[in-house]
Amino acid sequence: MRKISKLNLNFIIRASILYCILAASFSLIGLTLPSKIVQTNPVSVLSIQEVGGHVIWGLVVAAASLSVRYIFLGGAFALLIDSDHLIGLAHIPAISRMSHSIAFGVLAALVLMIIFGRKDYLLGATAFGGMLAHLSYDIFAGEDAMFPIYAPFYDHQIKFSHPYWLVFEIAAVVLVGVVALLAKRRRESLGKLKF
Repeated sequence: MRKISKLNLNFIIRASILYCILAASFSLIGLTLPSKIVQTNPVSVLSIQEVGGHVIWGLVVAAASLSVRYIFLGGAFALLIDSDHLIGLAHIPAISRMSHSIAFGVLAALVLMIIFGRKDYLLGATAFGGMLAHLSYDIFAGEDAMFPIYAPFYDHQIKFSHPYWLVFEIAAVVLVGVVALLAKRRRESLGKLKF
């Protein structure tokens, strides 16, 4: 693997911070939905295994990009999505795990692509793939594998049985891999058009 340049490190940090802010902000929608309950303190479940598991699952997904900067982003996104738990620190009624939803994955991908480059489909795929990797690890770890996956349109928690961890992880790897392949082909075809 090549060294991470200062430019790439700056991009990774800025994209990760924005993703974290988006996840925390998206959770605020849960304050307005009818199925809200009082949230519990999220710090009590924080462990090295939890943090490491999410990062590794995200790194595996983003490895399909064959790009160091997206591999690091995949690990960061899969972990930072849990900033939606911060609302639990306030112990107020809300829907938990709001960013564990398809709508958040799509929104995060679009916002990151708009801010960091509209043609960076690999960034969008990595953002969505990071969300899927996170769900995969939560299911694998045997946690309470219930997510409001259709929020904010349907705010009830959907339960996923253990084998679904593999479905989510494979879907994320395929998504990132296919987008990386298409992006490479596009670069090659543009390179052939140049004189």
